[in-house]
This record gives sequence, structure tokens and C-alpha cells, in this order.
Amino acid sequence: MTELLITLMNAPRYVQRSVALGMLGLATTIVVITVVYLGSFLSSKANDIADMRVELFRLNEIITRRPLADASTSSLGPAAGTLFIEGESLPAIQAKLQERVNAIARSSGATIASISGTSQTEFNGAAYVGVRADMAGSLKAFHEVVRQLETSEPPLIIRQASIRGTNRVSQGVLSGPLELAGQVTVYGAVNPAAVLPEKGKP
Repeated sequence: MTELLITLMNAPRYVQRSVALGMLGLATTIVVITVVYLGSFLSSKANDIADMRVELFRLNEIITRRPLADASTSSLGPAAGTLFIEGESLPAIQAKLQERVNAIARSSGATIASISGTSQTEFNGAAYVGVRADMAGSLKAFHEVVRQLETSEPPLIIRQASIRGTNRVSQGVLSGPLELAGQVTVYGAVNPAAVLPEKGKP
């Protein structure tokens, strides 16, 4: 390297100028390529974030599409046997509901950290039991959980949901694929035949 520098210093002026221009051109080319690559990379990540925000908006739309306050078992169809979660008592029905939510989460690729029962409630003359599940997973997994809960039989209704991203974001760029964590409260209708004995207990 030293010999090359000595040779270059002893070379004619036009040779030194040509070498200097060549090195400047090479450095400029490297800088331009780097800037273009970084611009393309950041643009791609920005588009990914925008797409994920759209998906989150759609997810929230699905959740809020069918609020429990507007639900009525009379509007769910004539097949009354498919309206209610099976079980001889409220604890048994709630246990069945927990099993269904767990199974849906597993099949969708989400992980449930904890799940617990909620108090029995009543809307439009129909009794409902619910569970509250804390879960984590990818955006795709959460989307699939919501889809399956909203379309499963007997019908289930998402009453409340709180979902947030868990990724670190540096300068508007995600540290990896979007990961979510949240709490979802799900309700299912209870057959009056199972509710009445529970109400009659002292």
C-alpha cells in the first residue's frame, strides 16, 4: 500500500488527477447506491406499517360490528338448538366457553396467557355468560381469532377488545413482523333451562 502511494505521488500530474477522479466517482457511486437502497428499504417498511394499520382498522371494525347490546337471540335464526352454549349449569357452560376460546386461539396461532370468567349478564331478555382472555400473537393470528369467534356456532359475541402492538419502533421502522397483545371479552347465549335452576338457588 505504501509503495502504491509513493508510485502515485511520483506519477505525472494527469495520472494523479485521473486516479483522484476515479476514486471520487467510485465513492459517489457507492453513496448513491446506499442512499437508494436505504430509501427503498424505508419506503417498504413504511408501506408495511401502513398496511398493518389498515388491517388493525379492519380488525376493530369486525369487533365493533356486532355489539352485545344490540344482540338478540330472536334474530339469530329459527334453529334454537344452535343458539346456546351447551351445559347443565352456568359453571359448566362457562367452562365450555373457555374451551372454545382456547381452541380457537390455538388453531389461529395465538397464545392465551390467561383466561377467566366474567359475571353473567342479560340483554334483550336473554342471558349471557362470558370469558375474558389475555392473548398474544401476530396480526394474522388476531385477525383469525376474531373471524372464528364472530362466525362460530353457537354464536359468540365480542363485547370488548383492547389490542396493542408490542414491537419496538425506531424512526418509524418496526423491529420485526407486527406482534400484538390484547384482552378480548367474549359472550355466548345461555339456554334459559340452564339459567332458571341457577336463579332459583338460595
